[in-house]
Amino acid sequence: MNQNIVACQRTVEINSPVILWDAKGGLDCPNRRGRSACTQHNSTLNNKPSQHPVEYSLSNPDKAYDELKNSVYQLIIHYDACYSSHHCHKIMKESSFKGSHFYLDLDGTLFQTCDLYWKTNTAPADDRNGNERAVHVEMANLSWEALKLESEFHKVSSDQYRKKKDRWELSLSKQWKKKLRTPNFRAYAARGYGKRGYFSRRINGKIVRMWDFTNEQYRALINLCFGLNKLLPKIRLQVPYDKTKRRTPLDRINNYSTFEGILGHAHVQKGEKDDISCKYDPGSAFNWPHLRRSLYRKRPDSVILG
Repeated sequence: MNQNIVACQRTVEINSPVILWDAKGGLDCPNRRGRSACTQHNSTLNNKPSQHPVEYSLSNPDKAYDELKNSVYQLIIHYDACYSSHHCHKIMKESSFKGSHFYLDLDGTLFQTCDLYWKTNTAPADDRNGNERAVHVEMANLSWEALKLESEFHKVSSDQYRKKKDRWELSLSKQWKKKLRTPNFRAYAARGYGKRGYFSRRINGKIVRMWDFTNEQYRALINLCFGLNKLLPKIRLQVPYDKTKRRTPLDRINNYSTFEGILGHAHVQKGEKDDISCKYDPGSAFNWPHLRRSLYRKRPDSVILG
């Protein structure tokens, strides 16, 4: 099983399963673009809808890699509000502009959808330049769509998590369960909150209620962070951290456009401009302390918010 991620035809092993876009079972980004700071491609691809794959070639992969290393410095974490990565990919294909470099499935399988040289349109950020500087990962999680009383898009008929011996399990239909790489995988939330199971916190002005991601997803995400840092060192092994409050904030941070490291979509996009929506992912259940501790075992410095 492949365990490499790819940037400008260079690879780094991350010790987690990765299915590449051109492999059997791969998921190809439906809407990639060229980055304006990179010059080793046809510049008309910066704004055009996706073209035939043959159009996405690099004239000089070594120079392309140097340009990419200098221009990309953020990993943005999302929840996909979907049952699985295949469900997310289906919705991405129905859009005329959305895409993500990685999908992270319930069982910890990563799908890389295109070479990291290309831009995907997932988080413009409040300065409308966020996709130029970022790599994106969509983690499978229904967010508030799992709650019957809050489901807006899927309109579920009942809560989508059930308590099984003190653990909360996502109810998956055969349609999505059979798409998982791990046979008979059971999607248990890594943590539950009290008797209700879901977490509830205010993010960028909205109370977000959701169940946690799986342990398998956290392990793969941590491996992805280290791999990206090797390929693109300006994506530093750090998350936003408020030293006074001794926690990672959930709202948009002041230095969202210059922060070098790993952030949530909510950290970069509050939606204060007319055509920019407010974002809340990776949401109230995401375990920022666990991610921070895991990254800082090898990189023990702290980050002061700007």
